Amino acid sequence: ENIQSHRTMSITTTKKFEQFQSRPLRDCLLKDVPGVGEVAENKLKDANIDDACKIVGHFLLLGRDTDKMTQWLEDVCEIRKQEGKKIAEALAEKAEKIVQM
Repeated sequence: ENIQSHRTMSITTTKKFEQFQSRPLRDCLLKDVPGVGEVAENKLKDANIDDACKIVGHFLLLGRDTDKMTQWLEDVCEIRKQEGKKIAEALAEKAEKIVQM
C-alpha cells in the first residue's frame, strides 16, 4: 500500500511540475508551484510571498541559486528541506524558461 501511495504521489507531483512549467507564470497561483502545499503556502504568505510571480522573483534575487533558495525556504518559511528542494528545482526550471525569452 505504501508503494502504491508513493507512486500515486509521484505521478501527481510530476503532473503538477509539468503543468507549472507549461503555463504562463501570470496564470500560476502559489499553490501551483511543485512542493507548495497548504502549509507551505501559508508560511510563504507570512513571508510576503503570496503569488507565483513573487516566489520566482525571490529566486531570481537569490541569483537563481537552488541551494540558497532551499536554505531561505527552510530558515525563513520553516519549510522542510525535501519540499524546499522540490520548490527550488521547479523555480530553477521556470526561471530558465523566463530568462531565455
